[in-house]
Amino acid sequence: MVVARYCKWFWLAVVLGWGATAVAQTQATLNAEKNRLARMEQSLENRMVEAEDFENEVLAYDYKLGEARDSLEEARENYEQSRIELTRAEREHKRVGDSDSERQLRKAKHAFEMAKRGVDSRSRRVEIIQSNYDELQAEQKEVEQAIARSRDRIAAQKRKVDGLVTAMLEKAEASRRAAKLAKSQAPVKKPELPEPSMAKASPEPESSDVPQTQKPDEIDEELLAYVKRERARLKELMEEGGKGEGKHTFKSLTLSSSRGERHDFEFLGHNQYRVVAPVEAGLQTYEVSGFSTLKFRRTIPGEDAGKNYVFVLDARRLSRPRLIMYPEYALSYLD
Repeated sequence: MVVARYCKWFWLAVVLGWGATAVAQTQATLNAEKNRLARMEQSLENRMVEAEDFENEVLAYDYKLGEARDSLEEARENYEQSRIELTRAEREHKRVGDSDSERQLRKAKHAFEMAKRGVDSRSRRVEIIQSNYDELQAEQKEVEQAIARSRDRIAAQKRKVDGLVTAMLEKAEASRRAAKLAKSQAPVKKPELPEPSMAKASPEPESSDVPQTQKPDEIDEELLAYVKRERARLKELMEEGGKGEGKHTFKSLTLSSSRGERHDFEFLGHNQYRVVAPVEAGLQTYEVSGFSTLKFRRTIPGEDAGKNYVFVLDARRLSRPRLIMYPEYALSYLD
């Protein structure tokens, strides 16, 4: 009887040890998946900002296209009128044939040629704007599709996180019940048996049960693509030179984080401003002050807490400045 009760106590201890290990493993896996979820949300936020930019660009090109078409229509009307004037001048010169009619004919021919050039140039302008407009719409559609895919990924990841939370709670509850049961057992004098080895008695977790911890500085593919695009955009802009290169609309711009730290932006050219600053985890609000106060909300993964982020303010469009931000370590993935 004593041996049986001791064995029961022994296996309860084993269950308790396994339960604590399982809960710890689930917690580690949960933390990794939460970080992965935060990175997905960060990528979605970046995509949303891109979508707003494309929307503004499409609206601008829609306006340009309307103006270009109106201008082409006016040029065509002018062309038709100049053709009529040329026909009249040719008929008048045949009838009269003097120096005055010849001069009028030369003027009509020149006006007709200029009107024809006007139609050609405005037609090319419409074609160029239409081509750019179509490309922007195609890129906007791609961004919208990427946003839809990101939302699907986030929804699936949230379900995964919720499942891990449920599993962890269930394991914690099982461990609690086992502890309560063990506590309720009356203490008995242990028989002279070999001291049990918890290391040997506890079941070894299968390799598949060991949580795959997210490697330090892991970056989401969507975020990496975003960094590549923004780096390419900035490089192309800086290589343009000429108009706007030295444009410095704001003499001083400051970035303020949620915890109140302030960092001054560096002017790069073409109304681009850059600063590198550490971040905190979670949903953060960043303020840019210097001409008015702008607020930008971004999600920072837990693993990025305390790490440096690159912030670039694109202030070319004063009515809608953009704040580009990404982890500084992401640059090492571009090598």
